[in-house]
Amino acid sequence: MQKNSFFKKGAEAELTEEIFCGKLVLSKKRIPKSYRAPGLDLLIRKTRTRSEAKILRDVSFAINVPDVIKVDENNAEILMEFIPGKRLKEVIEKKPLLAKEAGKLIRKIHDLGIIHGDLTTSNIIFVDENEIKQNEELLKRVKKKGNLFFIDFGLGFYSKKVEDRATDLVVFKKTFNATHSSLKKGWKLVMEGYNPDKELHTRMEAIEKRARYH
Repeated sequence: MQKNSFFKKGAEAELTEEIFCGKLVLSKKRIPKSYRAPGLDLLIRKTRTRSEAKILRDVSFAINVPDVIKVDENNAEILMEFIPGKRLKEVIEKKPLLAKEAGKLIRKIHDLGIIHGDLTTSNIIFVDENEIKQNEELLKRVKKKGNLFFIDFGLGFYSKKVEDRATDLVVFKKTFNATHSSLKKGWKLVMEGYNPDKELHTRMEAIEKRARYH
């Protein structure tokens, strides 16, 4: 495996572009935390790495996500497919109906009993079919499951609780409206795609009300 270039560093992990078996891939490696005891730190990083890899594999049955290529728990590293595209954040202003599509896909994630934990338009990748014509395998997946790929399930977990689903959506609503305030009816389109039942809608309102008073 050939090291290629540094991609991104977050609070929990760093992403690096690498060449693996002749293909461009993405390495996600969780960063050790010096404030934790070494043994506990490794356990936490191994557990979160294992959990994220499992979630990616499970959710791939319903939506597009990067394929998991290799998992190295001892180094808290996931090697995954590199998705060529732009963040939804960069294209949604010109393609507002993608907000509705995102809502539909979030519903599919939740119906699997999976909570993303960090829904933002930066964690959704738009893949343009015209730009991947040479990649037959990826093109096939786009035609089957759509142009949007969800990434970064590092804070994800399994739950079918209405409270957790509602919290996931409220977090997304907050970042969505802050980032795309100029997009008319943007959040309404997300909700049209998701189509929440009355119980979930009511729980979202209750969570938002609690947030306003704290």
